[in-house]
Amino acid sequence: MTPFYSLLIVAVLFFSCKKDEESELWTEVHVSATNYVTGEPINDIIVGVYERKTKLMLQDSEVEVLKEELLVNGQFNFGWKAKKNSKYAYEFAAATDFEKYYKISMTQFAYLDKGEIHNYDLELIPYAKLIYSIENQNCFDVTDTMWFKRDHALITYQSEDWNPLPRTGCYSLFSEIEYEMPIGDYEFTMKIKRNGVISYITKNITLNEGETKTIELFY
Repeated sequence: MTPFYSLLIVAVLFFSCKKDEESELWTEVHVSATNYVTGEPINDIIVGVYERKTKLMLQDSEVEVLKEELLVNGQFNFGWKAKKNSKYAYEFAAATDFEKYYKISMTQFAYLDKGEIHNYDLELIPYAKLIYSIENQNCFDVTDTMWFKRDHALITYQSEDWNPLPRTGCYSLFSEIEYEMPIGDYEFTMKIKRNGVISYITKNITLNEGETKTIELFY
């Protein structure tokens, strides 16, 4: 193939694509996924754009994958000239394990309007694991009581005024359960009643993605 014909083919393809993008049926999907705590991109999510070619009976519809891939640097971008008689949808692929994230904002599925630009911003927080070690190390008597509350630095995550289950007497517990919690900075505040006197102790802990930590609530 001569250089002239090569350039001609490139030019034809360029102007063909340009014409498609100027069509009133040109449709785009843009997805951005970030770690809400660190701001870093999240890549282990598979996003797809699907076409349903409608027929007379719904059960006769055919679904075609237009594009389906892992996010790259937290991004998914796709544009195409839609067909008048087809329907389109954006969706997480079935292989995506989105249960591993705490969702701040997330659109898992959406039908797409033809001729529109669709933007989806996913803000997610990975989980870490937390173990509780609680001990009354200065026990006075059976009337000793401790409540605690937990606050995440960025989000409201199961935060209560005070835990409704008080720890009483010479309490001691090392949990066998590893609790999944969104990563980030936490502040634990203990409210202690001992010999009729109320006092407070604050503990701070940072949970990072993929790690297991123990919070020692000693009082």
